Amino acid sequence: MDFTELRLGSARLLGAEATSLSPRQRRQALGLLSADDRKRLAHLNDARADAFLTGRLLVSVALDDPAPLLEASCGHCGSAEHGKPRLREQPMLVSISYAGSAVFVALADSDHVSALGLDVEEAGLEAGAGAAAELERWTATEAVLKADGRGLRVDPSEVQLDADGLARIRGEGALYRLRQTLVDGRFVVAVATATATASASGD
Repeated sequence: MDFTELRLGSARLLGAEATSLSPRQRRQALGLLSADDRKRLAHLNDARADAFLTGRLLVSVALDDPAPLLEASCGHCGSAEHGKPRLREQPMLVSISYAGSAVFVALADSDHVSALGLDVEEAGLEAGAGAAAELERWTATEAVLKADGRGLRVDPSEVQLDADGLARIRGEGALYRLRQTLVDGRFVVAVATATATASASGD
């Protein structure tokens, strides 16, 4: 499986096409799954299942760990079959995003970053400047909501973005540093990180 690797601020990113997952890699990824992951996998169609497995495999590659303990946790209903992913027994934060058949994973050291959110959207080849700007804004907003942990349970219009690459949710104290880039000329990528308020501007 070929993958792209880059850094955005405090986060390390890996991305790959789920369609490139080989049978051997699929078996390897299946061996990484928790019991709850296996329940989740059972409800996915083949394409979504391969994307899910690719995400788990990218986490393993990024950590150079053949069996990372990755689990999901929904802050709303408490389910372990969906929700924000987290690593047990490792001081790392993780966020996963899917865009078509592509999967991206972001990781950051939890000693330096208190929250992490990643969003990736595939840009249309014919998108004009206005559509591209709107897509950049949306990915930034989604990244902040994922870092917050509540996702779309928070109205996206409550996310305030400023020209300095900082963001916050209206009425709340957490401050997020945003980093964005275009990968392979196709994918608009946004990462939101939060640190202590005093140092967020230097992330």
